[in-house]
Amino acid sequence: MNESGNKTAWNIGGAVVGVILALLAIFGLVQSQSSIKQPQNYSEVISYDG
Repeated sequence: MNESGNKTAWNIGGAVVGVILALLAIFGLVQSQSSIKQPQNYSEVISYDG
């Protein structure tokens, strides 16, 4: 009973770690895309002022 419980705990732990890594990867992609868009917005503001 304990061995099967241990395997289940490891499986759940692995799933949790996988989900966290996936969320970090998605967050990283969103951050990189937003940082790419910001200079474009600034350049639009500068060209509008000019």
